[in-house]
Amino acid sequence: MKKINILLADDHQIILDGLQSFLAQEAELDIVGTALNGEETLQLLQEHQVDVAVLDINMPKPDGLELARIIRKQYPKTKVILLTMIGDGNYILKAMQQGIDGYVIKERSKDTLIGAIHAVYRGATFFPPDLWPRVQEAQLNARPSEEEIQLTIREKEVICLLVEDPGLSNKEIAERMFIAEFTVQTHFQNARKKLGAKTKGELIKYAMEHGLCGDLNKN
Repeated sequence: MKKINILLADDHQIILDGLQSFLAQEAELDIVGTALNGEETLQLLQEHQVDVAVLDINMPKPDGLELARIIRKQYPKTKVILLTMIGDGNYILKAMQQGIDGYVIKERSKDTLIGAIHAVYRGATFFPPDLWPRVQEAQLNARPSEEEIQLTIREKEVICLLVEDPGLSNKEIAERMFIAEFTVQTHFQNARKKLGAKTKGELIKYAMEHGLCGDLNKN
């Protein structure tokens, strides 16, 4: 039976020693190397065929999330598990968005990590069910990135008219744009929804902070 080749990376030697000690007792696992930082990890990946890389998040040169992104790009056959003390939903969500195969909190039992290794090796993902409420809360609180926000030209125009003159009413904006007042209201509603803004003042603030109207003038 083929053994699962494991690479362990953590910036604390005592953690590596402990992981290596109990994983070495598993007949199905073979630890091909250990690393104290991202550079050492990438070097080992060049030298060995690694089935599963178990990484800490808080590592230097680079950190675990960035290292996982590199591994997925350069070594797509290598599965990645993050083994960390961080149970924050935002970190878990970022890990999922990076395509991480597994996420294990260090306070869990060794059997949890062993189970995660076997699961991701088989092609499954491993995110313990009790972590899902944290992820769901992070998703609810997450605001879209600038790349994800796609305002239409008309939505930008109504916002930028407000930037020029915050006192304009919807009716006055409609007259300047030669469109119906209801259409102006719709543009504002759509823009507020996309940007997570509750008021026109927040739309103005977003436009000024992100140079929205300068970009519009260039188009």
